[in-house]
Amino acid sequence: MARQLPVAPEPNRLLKVWRRVLERRLRTRLRGKVAVEIHDNTHTMLTFQRQRALWRLRLHHMFLAAPDDVLQALASFVRKGDADASALLDKYIERNRIFIRRLSPAQMRKRLRLSPVGRYHDLARIYERLNERYFQSRIDAAITYGPAPRVNGPRKSIKMGSYSADSKVIRIHPALDQPLVPRYFVEWIVFHEMLHHVYRARRGDDGRRCIHPPELMEHEKRFHDYQRAVAWERENLDLLLCARAEQP
Repeated sequence: MARQLPVAPEPNRLLKVWRRVLERRLRTRLRGKVAVEIHDNTHTMLTFQRQRALWRLRLHHMFLAAPDDVLQALASFVRKGDADASALLDKYIERNRIFIRRLSPAQMRKRLRLSPVGRYHDLARIYERLNERYFQSRIDAAITYGPAPRVNGPRKSIKMGSYSADSKVIRIHPALDQPLVPRYFVEWIVFHEMLHHVYRARRGDDGRRCIHPPELMEHEKRFHDYQRAVAWERENLDLLLCARAEQP
């Protein structure tokens, strides 16, 4: 006799079931109403906000089957920003990176708005010349001015540059795009970030993540205006801290 086999639930239906189970598990820990949205982002694994009596959470799908201790940590982090809970969540995300969709650096850069040409300093031209002079044009990265962070009151520190190993993008703080900031100083900051492409972050002997290994710091001294750039930074840091840079 012919018999119809049971039909497997559709993926979307399964996702809804798992999401509702997750909402119930979080509801008891957050002691309130919970609405969960599941996503497949590649960088931000969790975000949340409180809307009166409702907790809204956007979570990566790796949290659908998270064990109880991870959900308890998630609730503690959401409710009171618990540092220990945050550390446990970081470890869980690191262990489950296999579930994070991988994009190529080129795909990531397509999602970004790159603005390398400023009013006073052309980062693309600086990068190209440094790449040719110091790296035989072997560094394959993109460069842009980053967004100017909103600061209330006097700025106490400034991150002049950053490098993303995932997207291979160098970001330079727009405060450097000023007529009083010499070109050699901007070149030094760009050169430093290019070195991060060569010397990747690693774990030190103490287990901590080291983003400035000794060989990077030693290589940085080969920059042609290293001493002059260091001296200018020491004498003019206030100029950068007080800058209200416009977006290029």
